[in-house]
Amino acid sequence: MADLEELKQKYKFHDETLSYFKLRAEAGFGSYPNAPSVEAARDINLQVTKKFAGEIEFDGSEKEFNVPSPYVPDGIPVTVYKSKNCSLVVAPSIFVFFHGGGNVVGSRQTCDVICKLFSRDAPCVVVNVEYRLGPEHLFPASNDDAKCVVRWVSMNKSLLGAVNDSTIGVGGHSAGGRLAAVVSQQLRSDIDYQILIYPNVDYRRQYASQEEFENFPGLSKEMTQWFSKNYIDDSKKETVLASPILNEKFNCLPPAMIILAEFDVLRDAGYAYHEKLKKAGIRSQTFCVKGVTHGFFHLPGHFKESCQRAHEKVCKFIKASS
Repeated sequence: MADLEELKQKYKFHDETLSYFKLRAEAGFGSYPNAPSVEAARDINLQVTKKFAGEIEFDGSEKEFNVPSPYVPDGIPVTVYKSKNCSLVVAPSIFVFFHGGGNVVGSRQTCDVICKLFSRDAPCVVVNVEYRLGPEHLFPASNDDAKCVVRWVSMNKSLLGAVNDSTIGVGGHSAGGRLAAVVSQQLRSDIDYQILIYPNVDYRRQYASQEEFENFPGLSKEMTQWFSKNYIDDSKKETVLASPILNEKFNCLPPAMIILAEFDVLRDAGYAYHEKLKKAGIRSQTFCVKGVTHGFFHLPGHFKESCQRAHEKVCKFIKASS
């Protein structure tokens, strides 16, 4: 329940986090709940990304596909990145990535930089997914899209520039991390690894970090409530599709890498998910980036040191899983 000034007395903040909050405020980026419309909130999310994500040199191909879907007449748009470095690998892995944004804001564009980074440095083929958002498309629309894309990827490896022996991994941050966790439970035989970045795996919000950081400027209680209001009915929050931590069967899930931010309402739920995986005998590892806020992961232009540490962990995990 503490605010930023109170938390400064307890924790050591990374300079990147403090300067991020300062620069964001100076730029006039408001909070999503205070935006005049959902469209305006989406624009805030995009403008924040443009300001803080930076740029990356990418030598490789970037192709657009529309994944056939019974839910989307024109198909689910995806961008597929294949760096020249993939030619150095006999069977480059395919990494399917789901952006964050509470299932309400966010887009492929907000993850363009990090998807190119993973394709270059892992190296691997990255599939960046434009899943449907609320309130236009309510729960479980994004889940349906995630499942549809992973099934399509598993049947079209060569089309994407990979080979039959290529492994398939799923990943995402925040809401995208939840999608990756859920689809890993649904399509266990199709997925070889999962990378969950501060995932929202439990809508019940029954963790100490939820209370401690509920007034934090990174991801506040007000913001999580706004996301929920625009995406999911309260009666559905305790279903396995919404809160994958409630699944009773954690056996046979793919190995997991879970990246967490120290100052995050979702931090302790991520640790709890890790413990459930370990208890079921699943290989899982966590890496909590100290001094940073929820949302840092896709903004390497500003969080240079913090992102480098986290991204190196992700690339190493993909290489080991290829």
